[in-house]
Formats: sequence, structure tokens, C-alpha cells
Amino acid sequence: MLALVLVLASCSTTKYVPQGEYLLDKATVKCTDDKSVSTSSLRNYLRQKQNTEILGFWKLQLHVYNTAPRDTTTKSNKRLARNAHKMGEAPVIYDEELTRVSMQQLRQQMNNMGYFQARVDTQKVYKKRKVRLTYLVTASQPYKIRHYEVDIPMADVRKIAENKQRCLVREGEQFSTSVLDEERARITTAIRNRGYFYFEKSMLEFTADSSLNTNEVDIRIHMAPYVAELDSAALKRLHTRYYIRDVHYSQDHPFLRKNALRRASRLKAGDRYAEWRVERTYARMNALPPVKYVDIAFTPVEDSLLDCRITVSRGKLNSVSAEVEGTYSAGDWGIAAGLNYSNKNIFHGAEVLTLGGRASYEWRANGGRAIEAKAEAGLLFPSNVKVNIAYNYQQRPDEYTRTIANAGLSYIIPRKAGSGWTHQFNLVDINYIYLPWVSDRFREDFMNKSSVFKASYEDHFILDWSYTCSYSNYNARHPERSYVQLALQVETAGNALYGLSKACGFSRNNNGAYVLWRIPFAQYAKGDFNFTYHGVINPKHQLVTHLGLGVVVPYLNASAVPFQKRYFGGGANGNRGWQARTLGPGTFRGTGSALVYDLQAGDIHLDASLEYRFKVLRYMELAAFTDAGNIWTIDSYQTQPGGVFLFDEFYKQIAWSYGVGVRFDLSILIFRIDFGVKLYDPSRISAGTQWRTANNGLGWKDDMTFHFAIGYPF
Repeated sequence: MLALVLVLASCSTTKYVPQGEYLLDKATVKCTDDKSVSTSSLRNYLRQKQNTEILGFWKLQLHVYNTAPRDTTTKSNKRLARNAHKMGEAPVIYDEELTRVSMQQLRQQMNNMGYFQARVDTQKVYKKRKVRLTYLVTASQPYKIRHYEVDIPMADVRKIAENKQRCLVREGEQFSTSVLDEERARITTAIRNRGYFYFEKSMLEFTADSSLNTNEVDIRIHMAPYVAELDSAALKRLHTRYYIRDVHYSQDHPFLRKNALRRASRLKAGDRYAEWRVERTYARMNALPPVKYVDIAFTPVEDSLLDCRITVSRGKLNSVSAEVEGTYSAGDWGIAAGLNYSNKNIFHGAEVLTLGGRASYEWRANGGRAIEAKAEAGLLFPSNVKVNIAYNYQQRPDEYTRTIANAGLSYIIPRKAGSGWTHQFNLVDINYIYLPWVSDRFREDFMNKSSVFKASYEDHFILDWSYTCSYSNYNARHPERSYVQLALQVETAGNALYGLSKACGFSRNNNGAYVLWRIPFAQYAKGDFNFTYHGVINPKHQLVTHLGLGVVVPYLNASAVPFQKRYFGGGANGNRGWQARTLGPGTFRGTGSALVYDLQAGDIHLDASLEYRFKVLRYMELAAFTDAGNIWTIDSYQTQPGGVFLFDEFYKQIAWSYGVGVRFDLSILIFRIDFGVKLYDPSRISAGTQWRTANNGLGWKDDMTFHFAIGYPF
């Protein structure tokens, strides 16, 4: 990577700038007298900008373009030039005419924001065939709204416009054309929701009088002049509230039952026409998995009646995907393969059937092998009820053979229009964990009477219930805006079985736990919280912050949490200075053996990350990150020394790492490679070498890790 940077840096940025022309090295906007004016938003109105920059100065894509050889007479040079020009970015040659257009656009936008006396000048600095261009904006005093008048003859429209609680145009506030346009859209939506099918946004206009010589403006909203010129039939339609007489459904190839379409539609015969019903129908029908697109059209049939025709086009119903991957974990190499099938309309009612299988084989460094195979099936109904079953087989050398059978029923409340919240209730989730074989050594170390992990590795039931809610205010129409993602999950297990066992006097095992068919059941409570803030600097630069917290507590019928429900530290989606499941708990230090590997689990976890992401090429993104966090146990265990969570000690045990990464956007997925380096390793506190530097033995083997993953870490 260093060699690539040096090669690119050696390329002249003006290599392909014609003689007599100048490279636009920088184009900035500065407001000389009003700090409240957003110069970053004003940059959107520039008709010519400099080449893409990384970290605000490095024009990597221009450098890539300039690596193309000048001599393209040979096939190899022609190929190199074609690839360099395709992956890179051609130099932006300064254009005086585009500068004049940009100045006009800036003045117009300042007027739109209420700065009617704004002035725009330019400052140019020429140096070595490059030019630095600065647009100097003098805003002057903004105009404010003195008086707002509603002059609309239609009673219903006038009533909506005069609603001061909902009106967006307010006296005393700064003039803004965007606010006026939003108010026009608000009124139009409200009146169309009342049944006025023929009312359009263009029928409303604003007149602004700024001739008061007081930096104030009077605003009047009125009907557009062309409305008064409509003939009597058109005026009658405009003032009529329409109702739906009938709804007809049309499919290019009948693939959905009419009942499924009717359930998704919010347009019913006899209902008054409303814009929100149309939008909701579009959203619900487009959300049906087998639907490709939807078209809704209305035809007037009588004075106040409309016939509605909903045309639905079928998309691809079946899909098959396969994956093969190589794995590397704690010094062990492996291979894994998976196959998935999906039918989006299995019963012709938009029911989604998914079938999947996955198998992996791992060669252990000690000469053994680990095998795992999983099969699962799920059925999602249009009512957002999902049923799933799964079976997992695991074979660990020198440890155990384990099978996990799972069945669940969940209900999803999808995100509604205008709301960022999604809710999911796992109404019931049943797991049966069965270990047909356990090695003598594993039994001695983990399943002896004094081991706290004994209950985790015995045969047991898990009957749990969980609730998950997530929130996102990401707006696909405005990708330039920063956004937040939240997720909260609460899970409990064993409460119903414990109450039933106690009421019915079920038998107990030697550990005092109630058993069901001679098998104990787990009982615990678990909570997880995740917060991510995507700070969008510009379309190619993001600063992302992430925080994750979690705790799980066993109680009553269980002395330990099932192994698969505990937390693990490190990995591609955790603290990336550590390999998966090799961090913690607390100051506990693993040896890398399979048995100690299982000890590196906890009941509390904390993750915090800061990541800077920036696009360098069309399909490639670089990142710089720092991660912090660890896992801890709730109780102190002899087999996990230093692992317990203590309020006066835990902050000293937060592991810290840093690194860089590269991501490739393959359109259907993001392929990610991250390189993490340990900075602070709490497992080395006793040795005094917790700060990982060259003086403290920083090395490739123990302190640096590569992670290969699909998707972003958060």
C-alpha cells in the first residue's frame, strides 16, 4: 500500500492538462459577513468543482488517471491507459464560462434564502498551471416576513392555509423559497386527502413584495392566474370531492390471489379519494416480495365517482444463491460452503419460503478437525408472521459433539411511512441442545461439579421470548444528510416453564434445577443496545460512531447462561485488533488452545468504535478506525481469573486498537478487508506491557490481525 501511495504521489497532477489551460486545483465558497450561511450547501450550486479529494488534499483518482502512459501505440500501453482512465478521474480544466454560471446560481440561491442584496465575487490564484478559485459571497442583511396573507376563494383550501398551527410560513421569520414550496406542498396534500382529486400544486402561487425599504417582505398566497381561465366543466371538477366507485386489479401474468391484493390495498369501493390512501397502497404493494412494480390509475365515471385500476407486474419468484469461503481462526484453516433457495410466492399469496444449508470443515493445528453442518427453513406470511425451523450439527475434536434443534414463531411490525421504527416480537423460540458425546478431558475441565460452565454444556432446553425494536432516520432522497441507527433487544427464557414447574411440582435434578423430561431448562434475562451515528461530511466522506452494550443474567432455574447466549470479544464486527473470541473477559489471557478458547466468553460486553470512511474510486472505499471494548463476567470464577466486572476496575480493562480497511462495492454486497493493530491489551497489565509499542514487543503474530467480512461492521 505504501508503494502504491508513493507511485501515485510521484505522478504530476497537470500531466494531462493542455498547454495554455489550467487545472482547477481548488474551488471554495466563503461568506464574508454572515457565519450562519452554510457554505457547504452553497457548494452544491457550483457548476465546476475540483477533482475528488481524500482527506481534503489528496487527489487519488486524478493520480490514478495520470498513471496512463502517453504512448498508446502498443497493446499493453493502450490497455494500461484504458484501465487508468476508467478507474481514475480526468483533470478538471478551469472554465471561465462555468464560473460565471456558478456566480449566477449562487446569487439566485442567496435570493431564495432571503438575502436579496447578496453579492458574489471571485478571487483567483494562478500557480504552476493550476488555479485556486474562491467565490466570495457577501450576504448583507436578510429579509424577514412582515405580513402573510391568504387570498384563496376555495373555502376548504383557505381553511387549510389559514391554520396557523400547521402553517410553515410565519411572520417574523426569514424569507425562504424552500419554505414557501413546502407550504404549497402541505396545502396540496391536505386538500387532496379531502377528496379533491383535480387539485394540483401548480394551482397555488406566492407573490412577494419587497419594496418596503425595511428589509421586510409581505407574502400573499393565491390561486394561479390560469385557474380563473378554466372552463365551467374544469372548475366544477376542481370543486368536487370524489369517491371511489370500484377498484379493478390487473396482473400481467396472474400470480397473486385477489385476496392478497385486496389486503395490501388501502383503496376500497365507497371510500372518499385521499392521496394518503394512494401512497400507502403503493408502499404496501411494492413491499410484496413477488411484485416488481405497481401502477395506480383513476378514471372519472360520473360527476363525483372514480374507477381505480391497480396494475401489478410480477418480478422474479425464485432465487438460488451459493457461497464458498475460506476461513482462518486462531491459527486454524478451514473451508465453508452454503446454498440458499427462496420462493417469494409459494402459495400465491406473497408467502416467502426460504431454505438454506451450510457446511464447514476446519483443520486444527493439533491434527484434529472440526465439522459443522446446518439446515434451516423459514416461511414468512404477508401478515408479517414468520415460522422457522433449524438443525445444527457440531463436531469439535477432543471436545464434544453437539446438536441444536430450533423452532420459532415471530411477528414483525414493519416500518411505517413517516416513521423510522421497526418492531419484531419473537413470540416463542424453542431450542433443544443435545450432546451425544463429550471427551473425558472436556468433561473433567468444564462439566465437573465445581465448574460454573457445567450447565452450559449439558443437555438442556431453551424456551425464550424476545422483543427487538430498531430505528433509522436515513432518507434515501437525501443521502447527503447525517442519520442515526438504534437497536434495542430484550430477551427472557424459562419464566413460563419455571412457573409451570413450580405450580405442578415437577421433579428436580441433582443441581436443584427443575427438569422437563429429565432435561433441565435455561432461565435468564438478556438486554442489548446498539447506537450508530453516520456523520455525512459530504457524499464521499463519512465519520461513523458506534456504541454497543449488552448484559445477560442467569437466575432461578439456571446457574449459568447457555454458551451460545454469552458474549465474545474481538472479530470483524467487534474490536478488530483481536481475532474473534480471543479477547477477554477482563484481563483474562487465553493460550489459544481449544479448551481455553471456550473460556473466553462473558456476561457483559462493551464496544465503542470511531470510523472514517471515504470513497477513493467508484467501487472502492478506504477506512481508518479505532475500536475499544471488552467482555466481563458477572461473578468471579476460578477458571476465568481477572474476568469479573468491577466498577472501580473495568475502565482499566477496556481493550483498544486501531487500523485501516478497504471495502469493495460489488453492487449486491460490500466485501471488506480490515487490518487491526492492538494499542492497549488489558491481558498484559500484570506484565506491564499493556501499551503495545515497539519497545513493548509489538509484533505481527500477537498484535496484528486481518479480517475478511461481508458488509460494514456497523
